[in-house]
Amino acid sequence: MATLQGLDRGLRALNAISLAAEGLTVADLAAHLEIDRAIAYRIVQTLEEHALVSRQGKRVRLGAGAATLAGRFQHQLVQVAQPALQELADVTGASAFLTVAHGARECVPVAGAEPAAPHDPVQVGYRIGARHPLDRGANGIAILALQPPWPDEPEEVAWARESGYSVTSGQLQRGATGLAAGFEVPGAAGASVGVVAMREFDIEQVAAQVKEAASRLAALSKA
Repeated sequence: MATLQGLDRGLRALNAISLAAEGLTVADLAAHLEIDRAIAYRIVQTLEEHALVSRQGKRVRLGAGAATLAGRFQHQLVQVAQPALQELADVTGASAFLTVAHGARECVPVAGAEPAAPHDPVQVGYRIGARHPLDRGANGIAILALQPPWPDEPEEVAWARESGYSVTSGQLQRGATGLAAGFEVPGAAGASVGVVAMREFDIEQVAAQVKEAASRLAALSKA
């Protein structure tokens, strides 16, 4: 399939910049794309004109325009995810949630659903929009497990990568057990779907249901 070289380079540049927590210099970007610095400079200048990147000293970072697009994507993802979340909540009898990565160190729940017929007298009130570290809670650990292994990574992350889901207890709320599975989404560092309840789960059964929901949402996000 034929591609537009300029557009392809611009998108690849934007992706590279988004993955660099400290930003990239024009020289870094030219080396990464294997192009001349003058071409890399023009790419950065074009992206900057559309507010997709900003230059701070010699380094190029994502701009406000990228955040605007991400917000629109998040809104669309929430809309398509809601029926799957409700189905997951109903079949497990637990609160279901959708979480997306927020930068390199945090994640944020963006949507949730409560079961029509709860299995517990007490339901966990999941705070939509409340950021927390990626390495705490089943939802964040499931997102971290999407990444390649790195030195000294937490055992929970390695276990989740091998198992295809994460399980935590009491990390974000005392007495609450969470189970989540991560999935890739275009234009984001990762997402996860899962359930949380004030009880222990039938791990194998709930894990299968959560993983199936993650597969559905991954397909929907690419549609």
